[in-house]
Formats: sequence, structure tokens, C-alpha cells
Amino acid sequence: MVYYGALSKGCQRCRQRKIKCDEGKPGCLKCAKSNRKCPGYRDLKEILFRDESSRIIGKARRVARSDMPGLPMSYALSQDPNTLAGNFFFARYNSFSGPPYCPEPDWLAQSYLEESPSNAIREVIEAVGLAAMSNISYAPDIAYKANQQYCRALVAMNQALDDPGTAIADASLMCVILLGLFEVVQSNESSRSNYWATHTGGALALLKLRGHEQFTRERGAQLFIQIRSQILLACMERNIAVPPALVETTCNFQTSTVRKLWKSRSVASPGSICEISFRLVNLQAAMAGGKITDPTVVTNKALDIDHDLQLWEASVPATWGFSVVDAAEAEAGSFLAGKRHVYSSTWVAEGWNNWRALRIVVNQLILRNERAQAEPDSNRLSRSRSIVCQLSTELCMSTSGFIGSPHILSLIQPLYLVSMETLNPQALRFFAAEQLHQIGVSMGVGQAARLAAVAFQRLKARDPPLSLHFTKNQHTPHGSKENSGEIGMVEQQYWEDKAVFIAEDNGSNVNIPKTFE
Repeated sequence: MVYYGALSKGCQRCRQRKIKCDEGKPGCLKCAKSNRKCPGYRDLKEILFRDESSRIIGKARRVARSDMPGLPMSYALSQDPNTLAGNFFFARYNSFSGPPYCPEPDWLAQSYLEESPSNAIREVIEAVGLAAMSNISYAPDIAYKANQQYCRALVAMNQALDDPGTAIADASLMCVILLGLFEVVQSNESSRSNYWATHTGGALALLKLRGHEQFTRERGAQLFIQIRSQILLACMERNIAVPPALVETTCNFQTSTVRKLWKSRSVASPGSICEISFRLVNLQAAMAGGKITDPTVVTNKALDIDHDLQLWEASVPATWGFSVVDAAEAEAGSFLAGKRHVYSSTWVAEGWNNWRALRIVVNQLILRNERAQAEPDSNRLSRSRSIVCQLSTELCMSTSGFIGSPHILSLIQPLYLVSMETLNPQALRFFAAEQLHQIGVSMGVGQAARLAAVAFQRLKARDPPLSLHFTKNQHTPHGSKENSGEIGMVEQQYWEDKAVFIAEDNGSNVNIPKTFE
């Protein structure tokens, strides 16, 4: 008989959730609060001592057999790496199957399984999966395979574009979107400095070729929204004005039948937040290019944009509402200040977070330019500071709703924005950086891991600059044997910085989640 030591007396549900049980009779209070039937308590007398005779005998026999000489064995993966990569992609990255667009939820999977001499979608999906797997496992051999697969995807994509018929197909635009995703996952921008310019140019050419017809189908409109997001982010990161071709295509989408259909379903908001984001991107580009230098002009334009963002908030349908609930019983580390947001869908949550990120950037502009005035407006400064901190907090409270969803990738840049904002309390910035880190290690997204490392370094230094633009070229090469342990070193540095932060932190006005204590 083997003694197993002190065992938990809690009910089965509390033990599974790893939370303290009050052991109430006939059921515990935690189960009652969550309107669940308490499963009851186990009899500790039956499991405190266990008969392990058969297990020990079996173990002794296995040890005896292992001493016998035998032939050397070679081991191999139970599945082909490319097959594993495809499975990994559909388990973690397939955002196409979720709401609000589900007319053909299996379209991407069916395209992946199509037997053809050069299936570009299959090639690029497996490239993304291999890159993510290499980041999670710190495996340079898999990273090398990912790069090879990426090259094969480019060859297959070029073959598809040579045919005018396949060039305008949904599969071709989907491949362009996935090639952009590969760059985010691998995060190898320093070796592909011109990649995003080429990527944006190719995507815009395809959108122009596809014309109005792409907006007669929900799938075509969905693909447009995804590629538009990639192009806008690239423009914002590089301080480039919105390309006229994207403006023209967006106008066609705004007046399309699909857009009207989505508005009737309350999938799309009545107002266009995209048009507002265009103005913000163009303002930043004009400032970076020296076309606008007067702080007063910048402030006035930013105030106009912020006003229109407030009007957008007032116009959203009731179905876009969200609630703030007590998250005291949620998994530690997935909530902020004991609260979390609940949305009707991740699509709605994405919409709100896009709005929050835009308002944060706009009010950062207002703050910087108001400070440059001879006589700054103290009320305006106070208001913008409050907006930045409030929306940063709301953004972090929304993160728990994205856990386990491929849509969590949409949080990478907003979380980085929050983590780098010096107006935010240290604990809030740390929470945002940790969420970034978790995206990196759980999904294998190299960009998230690197941005988290940058954020932790800034927190450790206690002197981060006020960033008005998303960071450019923060990344280092990944995939070669020389840097195959880079993600691992990033994670090691993360824990070192976390320890320093906790040791040095002198408190803040944001409740620190249990995972930080």
C-alpha cells in the first residue's frame, strides 16, 4: 500500500478548475454562485492509500526486459510534418470558418484538400503551420522546412497569376492574405525589408482586377476586409498614405449589396470606421513626410477625427453592446482588475478594439501636439490622458474573449500600443505585454513574442518613449541555425524581466491579476 499524502477535500468541479472550495454541504458555494449543480465530494479514505503491487511488478518486468540486448531502433514522426502543419493551421489560424461569415465555412478546408499539381493554398497553409510549429518548439529544422515551403508557395502563386482566370479567383487573393500571415508568424522582416511594399502592390493589383464582382458574394467581401486590414496596418507602420486604389475599392464595397445585407443583419455598423482610419493614416503620413508641421493644424485634424469616432460609437446597433462582468472565478491571468468584457461575437469585439486603438492613437497625437503649444489647454490634456488610460483598460478587459480563437491575432498591435504607452499604469502595461507573450508562445506567432520582449525591456528600463506609430523593423531574422534559439531566448528574457518588474514594482492603481502575485 502506498500513502499519497494530503489530498484536496474540494468538490470535483473546484479541483478541475484549481480554485479553493469552501467544502459546503450539500454543495459548495462556488458551484451555487455559477448556477451549477455541485458534483459532490470524493471519499478520501478510499484513495488515501492505494494498492500499487501490480504496477510495481509490471515496472520491474519492463526494467528487466530493457536490460536485454537488442537492435538499435530509429524513430520518426507519426505523421508527415506538412500534414501536421496543415492540421496545426486549421486548429489555430482558420479565422475564415467563424462568424459573421459562414455561407461556406468549409471552403478553405476544401481548397486545401483539392488535388492539383500546384495547389498554392495548400503550400502556403503548410508554410504558415510549419513556421508556427518551429516557433513553439524552437526547432531550426522545421523553420528551414517552413522557408522551403514558403518558396514553393510563391512558385505556385506565380503560376496561378499567369492565368487570367485563376488570377481573379478567391483562392488567389486568399493566398496573398496567407502569405502576409506567414510574415507575421515568422517575423522575419529584417531580411525582407521590401516585402510589404511588394505585398501591398500585388494585393492592390488583384483587388483592381477583381472589380465590382467580388462584392456580389459574401466570401469575396470577407477576403477584401482581411486584405484591407493588412494593407492599412502596413501603411500605418511605415507612415505611408492610403493608396488611391484601396480608397476606390473601399468606396465600391461601401455601396455594395453585401455591405447593405450585413448592415441589415447588424453585422456591419451603420457608419464606416474604415473611412475614419484612412484619415488618421493619411494624417500620420503627412506629418512624417513634413507636409503638415504646425502643431495647431495637427491637433485640429486629430480632434475632428476623434469627434467622428465618438459619432461612430453612438451609431452602433444595440446588438453590438457588451457587458462588463465579474471575472473573479476566471482562469488566473486572463482578466484584468477582476473584470472582463462579454461580447456577442469575436467579430464585434474586434470592431470595438479597432475603435479603441484608433482613439488611443488619435489622443496620443492630441497630447503630443497640445504640449507643443505656447499655452497648452489643460482641460484638453486631461481629457486625452483619461481617454487613453480608459480605452487601454477596456482593451485589456476584452482579451479573455479571444482566448482559443484565431481572431486573437487582431490584438497584437493594440496590445503593443497599450504596453508602450507611458500614461498607462505599470500593471496595465505589464498585463498587455504578458497577453502578447502568451499569443507568441501558444500560437507560435513570432511577431507577438518579439513585441512582448520589446515591451518588457521598456518596462524594465522604466523609460519608454511615447510612441505614436506602431513599431517598424523591431524584428530579427529567424529560421537559420544561428538564431534557432531566438524565441527561446526571448522567453527566457521575458521571465527575467517579469521577475525584475515584480521585485521593483511599487504599486499602481490597477488591481494586479493573480498570475502576477
